[in-house]
Amino acid sequence: MIDLFFREIQKHFEKEYPKEACGLLVVKKGKPEWVPCKNIAEEKDEFLFDSLEYIKHKRTSDIIGIIHNHPDGEAAPSEADIANCNSLGITYYIFSYPEMDVHILEPEINTTELYGREYKFGVADCFEASRDYLASVGIDIFPRIPFEDDWWKKDIDYFTDEMMEEWGFKPVELKEAQKNDVLIFNVRSHIGNHCGIYLGNEVFYHHAENRLSCRESLHPFWAQNIKRVYRYVT
Repeated sequence: MIDLFFREIQKHFEKEYPKEACGLLVVKKGKPEWVPCKNIAEEKDEFLFDSLEYIKHKRTSDIIGIIHNHPDGEAAPSEADIANCNSLGITYYIFSYPEMDVHILEPEINTTELYGREYKFGVADCFEASRDYLASVGIDIFPRIPFEDDWWKKDIDYFTDEMMEEWGFKPVELKEAQKNDVLIFNVRSHIGNHCGIYLGNEVFYHHAENRLSCRESLHPFWAQNIKRVYRYVT
């Protein structure tokens, strides 16, 4: 994914040289973005995000990668890189500069693996994203039957009350929606053709076709297409 922004990243490194340069790989409304950030570290061979800047991006997007460089050095991670990568739980992309070789450093536990997924129907789609999210909060549901592509156009409904009950969910009123409830949407259809997980504060997690998995506001589009809300029954 960083290949999409390679030139922009390189320009940022050029601008900040000889200091280490840093930035974020984020997802907003299912689209990847590169966000150059200010390095406030006093030493030229260190990088530190401005806390307010980082918090702003964390609140308005899904941070799936931290990017920085080692000016006149190798891309190999330092001990500090490894420790911070594991602490944050976010993938590090470390570049040498000016060579622009890259080392991808994965954390021991990745806290962002639900976000930024490429869409593939039946493998990495809205159902699988919802199922994986629920598993991350301790709600395990058994695998689905194979869905037919464009099922709603064929009058097939996979999100009936009966089907949801088999997975352990009961319907609730929209106004009573709580965190971890399943949202079923019917976009330009009378049959449910999309699902996601409510996170609270009018935000939900989902994976729409031709987009990356992400958090997104229900307003203005998605809220008007909610068909049903379901809650897991313990």
